[in-house]
Amino acid sequence: MNLFDVYPINDVTIVKAKGSYVWDDKGEQYLDLYGGHAVISIGHTHPHWVKRIEEQLEKIAFYSNSIKIPLQQELATKLGKVSGKEDYQLFLCNSGAEANENALKMASFYNGRKKIIAFSKSFHGRTSLAVAATDNKNYIAPVNETDNVIFLPRRMANKSHL
Repeated sequence: MNLFDVYPINDVTIVKAKGSYVWDDKGEQYLDLYGGHAVISIGHTHPHWVKRIEEQLEKIAFYSNSIKIPLQQELATKLGKVSGKEDYQLFLCNSGAEANENALKMASFYNGRKKIIAFSKSFHGRTSLAVAATDNKNYIAPVNETDNVIFLPRRMANKSHL
């Protein structure tokens, strides 16, 4: 079986990562400027992060949000305090697409509206509503086509106003 062709593949095989650097299978070191999927803003293999992940894996790797998970409540409490939004609710999800999908749905539940305004040449992820709000015909399957998304042109700000 072949891998699904999602992106153009660069002829580089990354085999190691530490801090802000990655290394390929030939030993070449690169400054990692990739800002994409599952970004770890503290850098690769940070010792504190690795230790905490190992400690958690010794207990349980994953379980459904349908049960109490004290670590999630601890995170919610800390985020509430540092953000000053202690009376808000936190929804944890595993990807930007899922976050965008749920943000769009929550906004629609709140305001009762069906229309979404998005910018042209935007990308919001590969979940159904996120794809519908993405201005790229290569991602939109017939099931994602909708008249509920209005695309506005994205214009650069005049630098004299900055």
